[in-house]
Amino acid sequence: MLRLYKKEGDTLRYWEAWVGDDGLSVHRGVVGEMGEHQTTPVPPEEDPDMVLAGAAEPLVDEGYDEPDPDSMAPLVVQYPLQGKGSGHDFEKRNAVEELLTDILGWTGNGEVEGGETQPGRMDIFCRVMDPQIAVRTLVEALEEEGYLEGAVLALVPEGEAPRVLWPEGGSATFRV
Repeated sequence: MLRLYKKEGDTLRYWEAWVGDDGLSVHRGVVGEMGEHQTTPVPPEEDPDMVLAGAAEPLVDEGYDEPDPDSMAPLVVQYPLQGKGSGHDFEKRNAVEELLTDILGWTGNGEVEGGETQPGRMDIFCRVMDPQIAVRTLVEALEEEGYLEGAVLALVPEGEAPRVLWPEGGSATFRV
């Protein structure tokens, strides 16, 4: 998969593409929105990397570029646990990781890097392009799927104290 971004005023645009069994899939839009998706056939003998490079070339000419990994914000979704957690908690973590992967991917706002369970808490680690937009879309998705209760979303920059972004008002506890 190849992801490219371009800042236009206050708007951050994304373009991503991948080659799969159905051909070249291209997904593009404004970060935080679902965008447009289309797939075009690719002859089986074509090199997927060359197909991606060819598709991306006009966008690079327009000013799109791959994101600097350091420019992406570390966002953690955390849930409190009783003790070390249960099998149900493990299933919940997997379901939430899958949901966040879908939402961040289809809105062009980043990716899930994984998760872990520690005594007293469960964390899902994400890297996002725009934290404020990510919080809005993730909270909507978590609420819609019934996973919002107990969730705390925080920015966790390396070497800095975490900053709770949701719930608003700073009433939630985030544990490092």
